[in-house]
Amino acid sequence: MSRAFRAFRVTLVCLVSLGASAALVVQADDGDKTRKPVVLVPPFENLAKQREYVMYDVPDGTSPDKPRRQYKIDRYTEAPRALFEDALTNIDGVTIVERKRVDTLLVEAEFGRLSGLVDPEKAIKLGKLIGANTIIIGTIVDVSEETKKFKGYNIETENVVVTAELRVRVLEIETGKQLFSKTVKGNKTYSKSTFGETKSSDRNFAAVKAAVAEIGGDEKFKAALLGKRATAEEGLIEIEFAPKPDNCDIAIDGEYVGGSPLKYKLKAGMQYKILISKAGYKEWATVVTPKAGLKITRELETSK
Repeated sequence: MSRAFRAFRVTLVCLVSLGASAALVVQADDGDKTRKPVVLVPPFENLAKQREYVMYDVPDGTSPDKPRRQYKIDRYTEAPRALFEDALTNIDGVTIVERKRVDTLLVEAEFGRLSGLVDPEKAIKLGKLIGANTIIIGTIVDVSEETKKFKGYNIETENVVVTAELRVRVLEIETGKQLFSKTVKGNKTYSKSTFGETKSSDRNFAAVKAAVAEIGGDEKFKAALLGKRATAEEGLIEIEFAPKPDNCDIAIDGEYVGGSPLKYKLKAGMQYKILISKAGYKEWATVVTPKAGLKITRELETSK
């Protein structure tokens, strides 16, 4: 038996067993017609400049002598994921796909790296294989520090504010629809003065943890996980696209929705990536949160 065939067989067994296991969870109560959330949390994407590499074990199973493989990964992709899983355990009715199983498939089936699975198509494909119906995709957008100093009255103080910006999306695997999207900031402040100081050996990650807590306590985030959906028109806000020149292409979260001028309804309280383009002009992108009366009138610059 060839090595390639053995690897394929092991991967196939993993896929079947994981899918069956998750399916049992979903069908545990035949009398309950409510969707049972089976949530997949893949590694986060890290766009910040901070990196901290650690060794990480992933179950293999292709060889009895080497049941695990070691990978060098960025801690900022794995640790936020663990924090999110801890937060999800406090939400009644939510089942989390076991992390080591997910990582085994990420490696064996080559869906992506162990450093962030942010491609929605790949993430949804992975979710279907293991029987999940909801996926959380997270991105650490930035981690920054701001220092403020004061000197006077024989006192010197220095405050360092560490801010972590985190974007989280919730996708429904069956349809690929985005149920929730939000960018939040978590802050931690450290002070130093002539009287003493507050310290942390891991202050950057403390800010990331604060951002995760912010999302974990969001009621709309919880509602999206539990499948509490609004009716077709409920919670929608109409925004107007009137960029210059006319007849620009409008894309929302990577999907073309029409040419300008355009009026389009979006869910309140969510964030959307907007891309406006036209041949002969530079593309313009932004992120918006729908609100009443919002009108986008950006004038595109000509290409040189």
